[in-house]
Amino acid sequence: MEILYEEPGNGFVGMRYDSDLPGWMIHMDSIQWGPETYKRYLKIWDTYILAKIKERGISVIYGLPETKLDLKFNMMFGMLPTNLIVTTTDGMDQILTKRVL
Repeated sequence: MEILYEEPGNGFVGMRYDSDLPGWMIHMDSIQWGPETYKRYLKIWDTYILAKIKERGISVIYGLPETKLDLKFNMMFGMLPTNLIVTTTDGMDQILTKRVL
């Protein structure tokens, strides 16, 4: 996984290519979360992370939230549910989210 942004001790945003999908998967992880963290991450997402992705010529990104709460988190960053369920290699069913840039 390529780390696009990281806050030591708090979390990161990473991206990897999934040849089974096929497509670019985004992974976001944050330990400390609240309104101020969301505002900070949203600004970083809009001005830095998406710009970095677009510079590489990537126009579609995907996510695989594990829970309904994770799905809500994905949607806070513009990811939309595709109404498709993906079974991962470890046997988990996850909702596929997508964002067209």
